[in-house]
Amino acid sequence: MNVKGFTLVELIAIIVVLAAIFLVGFPHLLNTTKTDKEKQYNDMVNDLCLAGKSYIYANMNEFPTLSTVGSTININISTLIEYGNVDKNIKNPKNNKLIKNNSLTYVVLSDLSLDCQYKE
Repeated sequence: MNVKGFTLVELIAIIVVLAAIFLVGFPHLLNTTKTDKEKQYNDMVNDLCLAGKSYIYANMNEFPTLSTVGSTININISTLIEYGNVDKNIKNPKNNKLIKNNSLTYVVLSDLSLDCQYKE
């Protein structure tokens, strides 16, 4: 009898090899996804900080404490959306939620530059 095909042992061996490959590769895939989301989040925060600085420097007359070292300036993301520096549908890449109710806090440093801190 000349039957072509795989035996049960050969099929089980193939399944075991594929399972081993999956078990080795899956954690790496999860780590890569997490790293990508963290990078997207950091890029989003940097973009928001730059948008906020642009808003502050364009509207300097609204911020009299801008020349006082150590003073803080708070800006809501919704203000930046209204100003047009930030997309109205901007989402946090980590949890995919809209961030328009969050805020940015800037601290005036000794060289009169601004240090940005993002608050969720």
